[in-house]
Amino acid sequence: MNNFYWRTWAEIDLDVLKGNIAKIAELSRGKEIIAVVKANAYGHGDVQCAKALNKCGIRHFAVSNLWEAQRLTEEEIEGDILIFGYCDIHLIPENLSKNYIFTVGDTDYAEELSKVALEKNVKIPVHIKIDTGMSRVGITTEEQLRQILELGGLDCRAGYTHFAVADSLNAKDMVFTERQQKKIVEMCHKHGLKTHSQNSGGIIYHDGFEGDFVRAGIVMYGQKPDPRFPLPDGIRPIFQLKTVVSQLKIIHMGDTVSYGRTFTAERDTKLALVACGYADGFNRRLSCGWNVLINGTTAPICGRICMDQTLIDVSEVPDVKVGDIVTVYSNAPDGGSSVTAAAEKVGTINYELLCAIGTRVPRIYIEDGKETEIQRYI
Repeated sequence: MNNFYWRTWAEIDLDVLKGNIAKIAELSRGKEIIAVVKANAYGHGDVQCAKALNKCGIRHFAVSNLWEAQRLTEEEIEGDILIFGYCDIHLIPENLSKNYIFTVGDTDYAEELSKVALEKNVKIPVHIKIDTGMSRVGITTEEQLRQILELGGLDCRAGYTHFAVADSLNAKDMVFTERQQKKIVEMCHKHGLKTHSQNSGGIIYHDGFEGDFVRAGIVMYGQKPDPRFPLPDGIRPIFQLKTVVSQLKIIHMGDTVSYGRTFTAERDTKLALVACGYADGFNRRLSCGWNVLINGTTAPICGRICMDQTLIDVSEVPDVKVGDIVTVYSNAPDGGSSVTAAAEKVGTINYELLCAIGTRVPRIYIEDGKETEIQRYI
């Protein structure tokens, strides 16, 4: 391993990603897959993941905004790119030579967009967002859908919705999701529009739903949409966060550790300083409540996680030395040191912890069983 990233890094296994997408293809029952790579592919690295997915035949991607779409284009990712979020209308005409599909979610925006398109004698490709119960972005009535479809400047290619509780197996939530699905199908099929509705929860728990595409997000990266329910066999996490021991020391009974002196040694204790802190994405709320992995052994955090460093108790770790690798978040699918377990402990979701991995953390990509690329952002 090169010394210039011998500090804290994320390991991203693209071989596992490819295996996950193959399993998702099975679950999707012939529907085309839209790979959701917004938010830097949920922290995993959008360009590298998209390139690996291209090798699997994926030709549809989705992002949050125009800048994210441009990153993929600059790296020559093959396929069309659906932009979920709002895009300034004056920026759209200059990007029409690219394979972008824009979202329209209200009639006023659609009318303005169509007006610009007609003035420039072009058609702007769009998917129409339909609010079926999320109460977020989207039109709500068939009349609004009809108005948008009649606009001359838009090439309306599909309608889509977003499920609010597709990751829940609660009976009331299941009924709510089925009601959302019924609305999107009824509205779009009347007008001959293709549809997509199945997010990760929809793919796993509602695989019989109609549609022309599925949108694979968190499940593609091997993470659970809901920690209460297992992933299908064959889907595994592609991510690990690792660091190294940078210093060792002995403290004595009564000595205190880190900011706030929240840890007091009850015996002579061997501490290891590791080069990872909350600026790297090691959530500070795990202070005094998380075990890392080192030399095949778990080791507890001592005191508060700092911005750049954390102290762990290695009194029971055999043969520990400076330079030993420490796994902060592992690729375990459940419990232990997984991202899901960490998220549950701090009262959030795995999505947030993955997206919070810092930009100073290099991503190391594993493909065909070996390290193939290092992505540094700063």
